[in-house]
Amino acid sequence: MKLQLPFWLYLVALILGVVIGVAGLQYTPDGRINLMLIWLVWCGLPFIGACISGVMMFRKHQPPWLIKFAQLPGWQVDHLFHLRLWLKLHQLWCLVGLGILVAFVTLLLFTDLAFGWSSTLISDPERIHSLVSFISFHWQAYWPIAVPDVALIESTRFVRIAPNTENISNAGDWWPFIFASVLIYNLLPRCLLITVCMLQIKHAKPPESLFTPLATSSKVDEVNSSETQSSEQLTYEPISCWQAATSIFWEIPAPTAESIQLGIEDWAEDQRKWQTLMAEPPTQLLWTVDIRRSPIAELADKVQQAKLKGVKQALLVIMPEADYPAHLILSWQAFAKQHQLIWIQ
Repeated sequence: MKLQLPFWLYLVALILGVVIGVAGLQYTPDGRINLMLIWLVWCGLPFIGACISGVMMFRKHQPPWLIKFAQLPGWQVDHLFHLRLWLKLHQLWCLVGLGILVAFVTLLLFTDLAFGWSSTLISDPERIHSLVSFISFHWQAYWPIAVPDVALIESTRFVRIAPNTENISNAGDWWPFIFASVLIYNLLPRCLLITVCMLQIKHAKPPESLFTPLATSSKVDEVNSSETQSSEQLTYEPISCWQAATSIFWEIPAPTAESIQLGIEDWAEDQRKWQTLMAEPPTQLLWTVDIRRSPIAELADKVQQAKLKGVKQALLVIMPEADYPAHLILSWQAFAKQHQLIWIQ
């Protein structure tokens, strides 16, 4: 199952990063760019978001908003497809970070940026130095110029009431620290998550509940052969012959709390109900569907699984009072023929 995003969405993510980068580097009335705010927006928050994403992508929860581009109901998302969704999200956020970096490098080349720091709660430069040293411990050994020293921190501190405007020739020396921070705390975590997703997708196995085990391959061949022979015929029976059958309401609300409904709740909950039912399969299974919905592969997989267990199955199509296109019923009839479902009149 593939997930294709429109090209404009990637372009929007890159442009969003450029806008965030340019907006963060706008001069304030005091003449200096707020270093602490830039680091928070460009590096701190993206790093926290990457950490949260790394934890949530391996937990069962509602799928990301990108599911709407797959044009599939949320309950249908399996683990493999869920990883593909996260992969696209990480790619988009990586493009945002890349846009920030592009804006930063561009303005470094064509403007004279002056950085400064100020905090209402932290007034001691030594604390800022300790904090900066902790942040930059990743690259201290191989990029020492990107680790601000105490002299740079003291000279670039400004106070809102009485800003220090003397000896600020080194106010631009913060750029290596910011550049390294964006690489390490913004882009690198997303690139790692993209790599993890790609490896997981590459080595992921299809969900057992959606595919036929190898041990039953001979049964599958028999079923496929019989379907080919009788796919041109459609068997009709009255509803009275299926009064004792177990009814499953597919993608429609069940009339009672005891009735089985699938396709509306969470995918994991649907799988639990289905596996419980197939643990002790009924003799007859009546699928109740809405004519306004189209047959999908998820329903076909479950029909196939029940058929392999010897369950006799029928299809009951609910038709609304309003007029409906003729091709809708033809679609369900073709589905019933393909899977040897009895058509309930």
